[in-house]
Amino acid sequence: MSAAARQGLVFVVDDVEANRVLAQAYLRRIGWQVRCFPDAHSLLAALDDEVPQAMLIDVRMPELAGDELAALLRRRPATARLRLVGYTAHALKDELAGFLAAGFDEVLIKPVLMADMQRALPLQPATS
Repeated sequence: MSAAARQGLVFVVDDVEANRVLAQAYLRRIGWQVRCFPDAHSLLAALDDEVPQAMLIDVRMPELAGDELAALLRRRPATARLRLVGYTAHALKDELAGFLAAGFDEVLIKPVLMADMQRALPLQPATS
C-alpha cells in the first residue's frame, strides 16, 4: 500500500448508484478526482493500490456499515489520518455523536447540497 495519500483524489463509497453519481458530480465540480465504490469490500481492495486524500462514505451500507468502515480505516496506518466524511439519509442527533466517535471527521445528512459538500470536502492544495 502506498504510504502517502494521493493529493486531489477522493473515494466515494455508497451502495446506491444514484447517490454515487450525484456525489461524484459535486466533487468533480469542486475539483476532486473521484473514484466510486459500491461497497466497503471493493474500497478496501482498492486501497492496496492507491490511497486517496479523503473519503465520502455512506453510513448505512449492507455487510460492512460506514461507521464500521471508518473505525477500520482509523486503525490502518495508511488511512488513519485521512479526512473521512460520512453521509446518511437518516440520523438522530444522538446517533451523530456515535458516528463521529467511530472515526468520521464530519457527517452530512442527505440530500446533501453542493455548498455542504464543498464545506465538508474542500480541495486542499498539495503541500511542498
